[in-house]
Amino acid sequence: MQRLIQDLKSGDFKKIYLLYGQEAYLRKQYKDKLKEAMIGDDTMNFSYYEGKDFTVGEVIDQAETMPFFAERRIILMENTGFFKNQCPELTEYLNSLPDYLYLLFVEEEVDKRSKMFKTVKQIGRVVDFSVQDEKTLMRWVLGILKREGKQITQRDMERFLSKTGTDMSNIEKELEKLLCYTMDRSVITGEDIDAVCT
Repeated sequence: MQRLIQDLKSGDFKKIYLLYGQEAYLRKQYKDKLKEAMIGDDTMNFSYYEGKDFTVGEVIDQAETMPFFAERRIILMENTGFFKNQCPELTEYLNSLPDYLYLLFVEEEVDKRSKMFKTVKQIGRVVDFSVQDEKTLMRWVLGILKREGKQITQRDMERFLSKTGTDMSNIEKELEKLLCYTMDRSVITGEDIDAVCT
């Protein structure tokens, strides 16, 4: 993930990105950050494909279309199954991408033994967003609380995470409720957590 963050800071992007893993919150966050950094709000040179309702031929045709008044064309493909099932036509195409083309794959599950995965790993950037450990989640929550001018004890932080689990989307929603509930106070207590969090 550090290399992806470095790419975002430097603006020096790989031709292909694969974001995968069980943590949907992080996948979405970095998908949006990459898209914004690479193309901004240019909808003319951006294509989005989701699921299995399209053919590889359609993607390749779109990829061969030069960008219009821009230096990049971005194609984002989400939950396509290309990294679980064999897709030889696209795998072969990845080795000869036009200079202007950038591909972004976002998948929940991948088969690391597939030729497609190995090809992307060799010529692009592969980022695994697995479920975060409790220590990382605590740092993340504390960062948000600090920005909001709130404090919490270690014991109450553990209580909060025991109620929310490790899903970052759920943690974010519960934290938002907690922040609204304690708007007029700077310290979040265990009673606040019990009153608001599910």
